[in-house]
Amino acid sequence: MRVYVAGHRGMVGSAIVRQLGASGATPLVRAHSELDLTNQAAVRAFLAEEQPDAVVLAAAKVGGIRDCQ
Repeated sequence: MRVYVAGHRGMVGSAIVRQLGASGATPLVRAHSELDLTNQAAVRAFLAEEQPDAVVLAAAKVGGIRDCQ
């Protein structure tokens, strides 16, 4: 099984990639510089070319923990 994981560098995405690898699945990953998820045409072309069996969206824009005072 080939699974595309968007957000593979984050805490959740990297854990998903590790679990997929351990289960025998093939995780597909692309850095933002390789695939901009805000570019619909690029995403469609990537999915058409790679034809993953599943897609996991773990990508997010985060700011981390900060003092809210």
